[in-house]
Amino acid sequence: HRKRLGIDTAGPTLLITDLAIWKPDPVTKEFTVVSLHPGVSLEQVQATCGWTVKFAEALDETPAPTELELKTLRDLQARTKAAHQRTAKGKAA
Repeated sequence: HRKRLGIDTAGPTLLITDLAIWKPDPVTKEFTVVSLHPGVSLEQVQATCGWTVKFAEALDETPAPTELELKTLRDLQARTKAAHQRTAKGKAA
């Protein structure tokens, strides 16, 4: 379908949400939950979607982030917030 539309890239290979990690099924390309984040249930994931979620037969639990990953994410969040504030100030002027 992608090639017919002139899109010759592979498409998304991983989707990370605040609840789970999803990967496309190798045949159908339908995103499938392959890993739940700690403390998250299948029911919680399903409740956030407007369709029937496909779950892998062997679900993993997502490892907790390392201290370096947390530091990196917090830094990115701070820089993003600062950039948005600069943009908002520029539009208000």
